[in-house]
Formats: sequence, C-alpha cells, structure tokens
Amino acid sequence: MLSPAQKAAREIKMKRKARGMSQRQLATAAGFQQPYLAQVETAVRPISLRALRRVEVALEMKPGRLCKYLHNGESRRHWKMTRAALREFGRGVREFVQGECRKPRFQQPHQCISLENPLWPIAVHLGQEAAEEVRQLELLRRNQSRFWQQFNSLRFDSWSEKRLLVRVALHGMQLVGVRLKQLGCSLDVVDGRTGGEPGLHRGFVHKGEHASLVWCPQVAVRTAQTVLCVDNLLLIRVNNRTVTAVVEVEGASFHNDCKKEARRDQQLGVPVLHLDAGRLGEPRLIERILCWARRVAEQ
Repeated sequence: MLSPAQKAAREIKMKRKARGMSQRQLATAAGFQQPYLAQVETAVRPISLRALRRVEVALEMKPGRLCKYLHNGESRRHWKMTRAALREFGRGVREFVQGECRKPRFQQPHQCISLENPLWPIAVHLGQEAAEEVRQLELLRRNQSRFWQQFNSLRFDSWSEKRLLVRVALHGMQLVGVRLKQLGCSLDVVDGRTGGEPGLHRGFVHKGEHASLVWCPQVAVRTAQTVLCVDNLLLIRVNNRTVTAVVEVEGASFHNDCKKEARRDQQLGVPVLHLDAGRLGEPRLIERILCWARRVAEQ
C-alpha cells in the first residue's frame, strides 16, 4: 500500500506527462523550483496542502483532486484505545511516531522509497487470499498517511511474517513508537545492528476487554549465549502485571529441527508460540493468538 503522499506524487507525475509538460514547465507554472518538484514526484519530500492546490491549478485539475490525499483519516476511537492501553503499562510512552518516518540505516529492498506498492508481492508469493487481506487493509487505512509511512518501513524475513502483520493491522491496532524497557519487557532488548542500547521500536498497540497488548515485530534480544532476533515480541498487561511472550512464524523447510527450536525457546526464557506459516490464512487466527497471550499472562 502506498502512503497518501506517494499516491499524490504518482498522480502528479502521471497528469504532468499526460499534458506533455516537463518538470520545469510544471514547476514554473506552480511557482516551484524544478529540483523541488522532482523530489515531490518521487515522494522524497512532502508537499503541503497549499502547494498541492497550486499544482491542481497548473495542471487544470478538478479542485480537491490532489488535496484529498492529505486528508487525515486516523480513527479517533482507535487512538483513544491506544492511549488507554499504554497508560495501563505504567509509565506512559510519549514517543508516538509523528510526521515523516525515519529511514532505516541499512534499508532492505522493500523499505526503499518507491512509487510501487511494497505489498504487491504478497499476492505473487502467497496467493489471492492473502492479496484480499491487503485490499481490506488498504480500504481500512486508506487515508492514514502516518500508518503507511511506518508500516512500509517494518522489517521482516519472509512474506508470511508480513502477512501476519497485515492481519494484525486489520484489527485496528495503532502503530506507534514504543520503548520496550519502559513498558516492562523482561527480555534484554538491544539494537539489532550494534548490540547496544535500543531506541524506539514500532509496535501495534491493542486495548482489549480484559488486557492490553503491545506487539512489536523483529526485535533483537540478548541472551546468555548470543543475540537472537524474534519474529514478534508481545507485552501483555493484565491484573497490574506485564508479561513478555514471543510469537514465531515457521516454514517447514526452515524450522524442522525441533531440538534446535526447543534450545532457542529455552534461551529466551519466556512463553513462545510457534505458528505454521502455511496456516496463516485460518479464520480468527489473531483472536486465537490474543487469547493465548491472555492465558499466558494470567498464569
């Protein structure tokens, strides 16, 4: 899914070419410098509502055609639930991710700025059922620029892991920046590149009827033997206590050594749920994971 800013950039470029205008001609007509317009058309730089209106006039477009992309469609109800969930974890986290997403230091191919939909390979690798989930998420989050800036920058090791995150996001969970140690994480979380003190992690936050949850994908954890990267780290807050758990997505060809998996789980020292990658399309999967997390926290 493209962010609204990327959609606007793509439409500006398409309309400009359809009218046979060069970047310099459009920039002059809209009162810009050509280098700035070039960066806008590749979604490298943001564009204001006022500037979009000038582009609409220069391209003789219907008023509001481009400006609609800057509409903030965030759900107030979901944000209210997110803040309520974070308050339950004790010291509230104020680092809600705002504005532009910081670029990863070492970008994976799916994290590079592009006007192509970074989720489209899901249909190729996982089939039409997975593609339909992406379409549902696109509809649910269609104007939420902040969400897509963060979601498209998440790391993942397989398309199955990405599909699980799509299903998590379909539950209306907000994606924010959190400091796991401040929230009571019992694992020794570290920076995955340096092994030092970690910064913000991007996490989905959920406020349930009986518990609150923070779900962070791809988290580096230091154990007594080594540093491990867990697929999904979960913090569950219930009955005034925080419990840490892990959810791993496993493909048969990569995770067929049960003894190795058991040793890894023992190193982590927290409850671990292993999900078969071939069963990610099952109905109510996320609900079952949440129920498992709650049972773990109440033990």
